[in-house]
Amino acid sequence: MTQLGASLIDVLNEQLRCAQAMLETLGRENHALVAGDATLLSSAGADKARLVDALETLEAERRGLSEQLEQSVALRARDESTWHALLDVVAACKEQNQRNGALVKARSEQVRLALQTLRGSEPGFYDPNGLKPSARSARPLGTA
Repeated sequence: MTQLGASLIDVLNEQLRCAQAMLETLGRENHALVAGDATLLSSAGADKARLVDALETLEAERRGLSEQLEQSVALRARDESTWHALLDVVAACKEQNQRNGALVKARSEQVRLALQTLRGSEPGFYDPNGLKPSARSARPLGTA
């Protein structure tokens, strides 16, 4: 195996390690979102940013090595197994990130509805006459 081939495999293995760390970080982020733990959420966000930077750097390095390398059949087979493992972990990261995004959206909607109710502008309530209250009946926070 050539030095370039060995370097490419090393980069792929490092990408796989970073992608696995990203999946673990997304799991921590999900736990923090569910628990409402702002400190853990901040830490997971910082780790996520660091791992994204590392993955982008490694991808640029992998592309550069791939362009320089004429791959042999044996190297390609070793490359492909690591590549497929990397693609599987990246797909799992994408799914977890989408679940976390949906959770953030749901929490945001809960807060929006709570604020709307506190402000007295909840459109679902009716007055004793069966009419929706007018905007004039909404009381600002602190006067309730």
